[in-house]
Amino acid sequence: MNLDGKPMRPVWAEVDVTAIKHNVLEIKRLLRPTVKFCAVVKADGYGHGAVAVAKATLDAGADYLAVAILNEALELRTAGITGPILILGFTPSNQAALVVEHDITQTVYSLKIAQALSATAAAAGKIAKVHVKIDTGMGRLGIRPGDAALFTSAVKALPGIEIEGIFSHFATADSSDKTYSREQMVQFRYALAAIEMQGLHIPIRHMANSAATLEMPEAHLDMVRPGIILYGLWPSVEVTHPINVRPAMALKCKVAHVKEVSAGTGISYGRTYITPQPGKIATLPIGYADGWSRLLSGKTDILIRGQRAPLVGSICMDQCMADVSDIPGVETGDTAVLFANTILTADEVAAKLGTINYEVVSTVGRRVPRLYRDDE
Repeated sequence: MNLDGKPMRPVWAEVDVTAIKHNVLEIKRLLRPTVKFCAVVKADGYGHGAVAVAKATLDAGADYLAVAILNEALELRTAGITGPILILGFTPSNQAALVVEHDITQTVYSLKIAQALSATAAAAGKIAKVHVKIDTGMGRLGIRPGDAALFTSAVKALPGIEIEGIFSHFATADSSDKTYSREQMVQFRYALAAIEMQGLHIPIRHMANSAATLEMPEAHLDMVRPGIILYGLWPSVEVTHPINVRPAMALKCKVAHVKEVSAGTGISYGRTYITPQPGKIATLPIGYADGWSRLLSGKTDILIRGQRAPLVGSICMDQCMADVSDIPGVETGDTAVLFANTILTADEVAAKLGTINYEVVSTVGRRVPRLYRDDE
């Protein structure tokens, strides 16, 4: 049974909370004592479970949490988390009241949302904290560096608003060539200098994502925002490994069925795999609706009884099949590992998908129960 009393599927993601705490402490070794730590727990904690991850990072010494959208922030507040939470992304102005009511910090890059927060906060006799977003070269959210001073002055003049922070985001920090990232730093410092010339000091300046936290100490500023590295995964193959982090997630399921098949048997939709000889096929109760991508069909292995077995045929919405002919004794109820910490990793799965490890873990579906292990 799950904690909510519902029957638990024989599919689960094991999340090692101890590993997440360890990773926070490892990251903090790279930081000056005065640098704040903002744990990025958006996308349900990169698939690991936002509430559990948030609590673990705060226990390990994180100062701030960051999410992408308002609903993610509200989930943390509902779970009793009272620390600072920054929404990194867009919040419609008609939701300003919820931001203020729940003491959430909002990113601003347009006067519309800033004015909505101001009106709500002033009417309630409260202060709405905001962080100004500067686009230094990502081409996404944010104001241009040349507009930063004028915009910031306009926001500062609004009643009920406190500009607590200002930040930008790197586009290529996970590349071994840091030329463009350093150009972005120059643009950010230009914006900061223009703001300072107007007599406005913003206390929290931040820019470093996971890669910059690892490799660009000059970008640490007042706060860092590690994301993927919290979960024990590296931002790219080009990033060095100055610390020892541990992957926190393993995706597993139970074998649902094993059958003997004859040569020439078609497997799954479209009969994309025809058995070349007699053998055994195991059916697993996990599919693309769980985040186990259909693009992995015929491309990856799973582990059963410590041995690799190839996935065969098309991955279905709720099931997939593996050829276990070469593994003796496989039976219903055996545990199958789809990815784990050391062998058959999320990075290996990502490479076979032609994507990044971020996508592999963050798309593990909500209907997959998370089982948390904390050895402390």
